Amino acid sequence: MKKFAFILMAAAALFTACAEGEGGTSGGGSSLAVKADFTMSATQVLVGEEVTFTATAEGGVSPYTFNWQLGTSVNLSGQTVKYTFDNNGGVIVKLTVLDKDGNKAEKRKNLIVNPRPVAEQGQVNLLWAAKIQGYNAISTPAIADDGSVYATSQAGILYKFDKNGNQLWTKETGLGIKGTPSIDTDGTVFLGAGSSNGTAKVYAFNPDGTIKWEFTEFWAAPGATLSASMLGSVCGIGATNIYFGNCGTTGTVIAVNKTTGQRVGYVVNDAEGTAGPTGGARAGVTISKNGYIHWGGGQYGVHGIAQSKIDGAGNSGVKWDWRYYQVKGKNNAEGPIALAKVNGKTCVVGVQTSNDTGIPWVYAVDAAAPAGYPKAESEYIVPGTTGEMDNGSVAVTAEGYIVATLNYTNGKEDGGIIVVNPSTNPGTLVAEYRIMEKVSGAPAIDAAGNIHFGTESGNYYVVKIVDGKCELVAKKDLAALVLADSRYAETIPFDSPAKVYSSVVIGDDGRVYLQFTNNDAGRVREFGALVCLEVGGCTAPGNTDWPMMGQNRRHTNCEK
Repeated sequence: MKKFAFILMAAAALFTACAEGEGGTSGGGSSLAVKADFTMSATQVLVGEEVTFTATAEGGVSPYTFNWQLGTSVNLSGQTVKYTFDNNGGVIVKLTVLDKDGNKAEKRKNLIVNPRPVAEQGQVNLLWAAKIQGYNAISTPAIADDGSVYATSQAGILYKFDKNGNQLWTKETGLGIKGTPSIDTDGTVFLGAGSSNGTAKVYAFNPDGTIKWEFTEFWAAPGATLSASMLGSVCGIGATNIYFGNCGTTGTVIAVNKTTGQRVGYVVNDAEGTAGPTGGARAGVTISKNGYIHWGGGQYGVHGIAQSKIDGAGNSGVKWDWRYYQVKGKNNAEGPIALAKVNGKTCVVGVQTSNDTGIPWVYAVDAAAPAGYPKAESEYIVPGTTGEMDNGSVAVTAEGYIVATLNYTNGKEDGGIIVVNPSTNPGTLVAEYRIMEKVSGAPAIDAAGNIHFGTESGNYYVVKIVDGKCELVAKKDLAALVLADSRYAETIPFDSPAKVYSSVVIGDDGRVYLQFTNNDAGRVREFGALVCLEVGGCTAPGNTDWPMMGQNRRHTNCEK
């Protein structure tokens, strides 16, 4: 850390005058121990911002001497000092007070110096926006073949808009929705709802909003109380059945006939069917071309089972075939997984975090792995970060690189995205774009190879890889973009930066869709917005194995 500027204030004579009569008298002894304390003008600042430190002392014998240590390399003296930091990070501020007789007291506090925000740039136009009741939690919009858009929120409402942003209908489920719609080729919309309270359903909606069927036949082990939760769920759509997972104490993966809504099989943890797969199933259930179903089981790893095995279960339980479960410690696998070709093999790819170290890693494991606990085809430990991921996710570039989203550590630019080549084990870093912002949703890749993502700080980014580095193409504050539009300044009254949990979706025409929620502390659960953006250079989704969450704009979760 180097000094940018500082001002020493208050001369020694002033210190003496101010200290007289505090904690003893000048020139006389005192039985009171010296006590030191100080205030800071802020506990979090940006690089280049000045901070004022003001010391107080009592006890001992005045006058006092005040010495400061800011981090490891800056030493100042004076009762009040000012300093401007050049570099970001956590700083330990230490004050040492000496009284007239040499008695000493110390006080330490932490200061966070954050990097300055990236300046806005690039061509991003708001085509339309729609207010969504309730806050958005992980849910991502889905785009039908006719350009209509489906969106949900934790308020339990499914919305349908036409391609111009006109609301066509809404359906209230009465259950909180932390899942994402999936759309079949005939326009049927599959959606899981219900979390935290043990009540859950999976719906099949017709395009006109009528209900095709409702599913409630979740499985519980013998003697267990059913407590299903559809946290972040996304259905995988097969030719005959759909596949979805639920978590909770009786979490499992279930195959349901997509025409009738009848259960045809479910996954258990042992041959006797006394327990579901440990961790249940969170986020999406994917389907590979080689005939495997896959899902993430929270801290208990990633699972796989032959599709024919669960389809032919005769409405009974069958044990999973394999589980990728690292010996490094428990894993978080909350975010949607993806499928990609790695060294000619179809692999499940995603992000996990070690509960031992707090360090995330990117993995690729053979989708048709042998029974048991397979070794990953590729792993990449993310350097320079300890930001635990709770729902980070991935997309895949045309080169087969995995783009992973990251959390950040306060005061450090270790969030953002990284781009990993999984063709070797361990994988290698291709490029990275690090910011002090958390990226919760999955990124999306457009036809030009640009990478799109939103952050929990309410910003929308587009970056491109040039000579091994990620260069910024565009950045916009989403709430500000909506507020600046006279069509929405009153109807969507954002009064703080937005918060983006949603993944980015790119339509066939290059339009970009994502959801965000109001981030004001008193109104965070009241409303959010769905936006449709026109982004310079974005003409279509990328022609890759997995260009966005759910593989495509309909979120079918099937290998390409």
